[in-house]
Amino acid sequence: MGISIKARLLMWMFGGMALLLAVFALVVYGIMARSLMNSFDEVLVSSARVIMGSIERGKDTIRVDIDEIEMPQFHRLERPEYFQLWSAYGQVLARSPSIKDADLERFEGPHGLPVLQPVRLPDGRPGRAVSVLFEPDFDDGVKEAAVPQRLTLVVARETTALDSEIRFLKWLLAATAGGTIILALLVGAVVVGQGLRPLDDLASRIAGIRQDDLSTTLASDRIPAEIAPVVQRLNDLLRRLEEAFRREKAFTADAAHELRTPLAGMRSTLEVSLARPRAADDYRQDMRECLDIVRRMQAMVDNLLALARLEGGRATHRFETIPLLEQIERAIGPLSDKARKRGITVECRVPANLACTADRDTLALILSSLLANAVEYADDGGRITATAHASAAYVILTVSNTGCRLSEEEVQHVFERFWRADAARADTGVHCGLGLALAQRAAISLGGNLSARVSDGTFAVDFTLPAATPSLEGRRASEEAHGAN
Repeated sequence: MGISIKARLLMWMFGGMALLLAVFALVVYGIMARSLMNSFDEVLVSSARVIMGSIERGKDTIRVDIDEIEMPQFHRLERPEYFQLWSAYGQVLARSPSIKDADLERFEGPHGLPVLQPVRLPDGRPGRAVSVLFEPDFDDGVKEAAVPQRLTLVVARETTALDSEIRFLKWLLAATAGGTIILALLVGAVVVGQGLRPLDDLASRIAGIRQDDLSTTLASDRIPAEIAPVVQRLNDLLRRLEEAFRREKAFTADAAHELRTPLAGMRSTLEVSLARPRAADDYRQDMRECLDIVRRMQAMVDNLLALARLEGGRATHRFETIPLLEQIERAIGPLSDKARKRGITVECRVPANLACTADRDTLALILSSLLANAVEYADDGGRITATAHASAAYVILTVSNTGCRLSEEEVQHVFERFWRADAARADTGVHCGLGLALAQRAAISLGGNLSARVSDGTFAVDFTLPAATPSLEGRRASEEAHGAN
C-alpha cells in the first residue's frame, strides 16, 4: 500500500523545514563561530605585536622587556599564556615565565604575516598559537654596525573558553531548530488533516458506488476548487466506464449470436446428412455448405484478431509511397461480378498521379472493406463512386454509394463492432458488422482516419491518410504517434 497524501505532505513539510532550518543553523553557526574565532585571533595577534614591540636588540644581544603589570597573562600560575622567541638558527632567545623548561611548537609563515593554527599547550590544554617571522628594530647607535637577523615569535593561549562558547552555540542552535521542527510538525499535522478532509469525504462517496450501477455521479457541491477538476474527471470516467461495460456486454452478446447462428446451421446440415445414407454428391454438397460456414466464421475470427492487434498497438507497418488509383482498381476487381449482377455502376474518379504514404497490405484491407460495404448496401441498379483529392499533407478518398436508408444518428454507429441497422438480423452469420470497425482502426494506425456521413440517400465514407512524402522519418513518427493511441 502506498504512502498516504497526508504522510507525504507531512514528510515533505518536515523535510523542507528541516533542510531550511539546518541550512539556517549552519550559516548562523558558521558566522558566529568565525566571529568568535576572529575575536580570539585578534587578541592573540595583538599580544604578539606588543611582544614584538618590546624586543630590544643591541649589537650582539637581544632582550625582551615584558612588564608583568602590563602583560600579567604570561606570569600567572593559573591558565597562563605563552610566548617563545627563536633566532633564525633555531636558538631559543626568550620564553615566557609560564613555559618554564618546556617549548612551544615552532612554525613559520611568510615574512611579516601572522600565521595561526591550533596547538597543544605545554600543560596539555588545547590552545591556539600565532607565529610571526620578523626582523626586530635595532637600538640607536648600533643600527649601522649590526647585521640584520630574522626572528620567529610564537604566542599561544588556551581555547577552552572559546571551545565552550562554540559548543554552547552549536547545541543552542540544534535545540532551537529541533524544537521548531517538532512544533511545526504538530501544527502541520492538524492543518493538513483539516485540509484533506474533503478527500476523505470524496473517498466515502466513491466507496458508495455499486459495481452494478455506474450511472451514479459524484456531487460537486461544497468541494474545494482544487478537487473540483478531480470530481469532474471521475464523473467523466464513470460515464466512459458505463459506456464501455455496455459495449462489452453488447459485444459478448453479439459475438455469441454471430457464432451461434452459423454453428447451428452447420450442426443442422451435419445432422441431416447423417440421419440416413445418402448419395456421394449429397454428402459433398453438405460438406461444401459446412465449408462455406467455416470460412465465414474464420473470416470473422480473423477480423476480430486483426482488430485486437490494431487496438493493442501491436500491428507493424512498412510505409512506402503507393499510387492510390492502382490500389483501388485492385480492390474493385473481386467485387466486379457481384456489382454487375445487381446492376450497380462503379465509377472511379481518382487522379492517376495521386499517391499516398501507407502500408500496402493495410491500405488494401481498408479499401476492400470500404468497397465491399458499398457493394453490399448499395441499391440494385445504384451507383458507387470513388473520388479523391490532395491537401497540403493528406489525401482524402471518398467512397459513396446510393440506396442508403440510415438516419444521421444511425450513421454515427457504423464504425462500432457488430453494429447493423437491421435489428432483426436477417443476415446474421453472413455480415457480422466488423468491416468498417476494422477499417477505421487500421486507418488510424496509418496516421489517418475514417468518417461517415449521409445525404439524400447517399452514404459516404471519407478516408483521410498521409500524402506521399520523401521524409521516411516523418512517416515513422506518424506511425509511432498513432500506435501509442
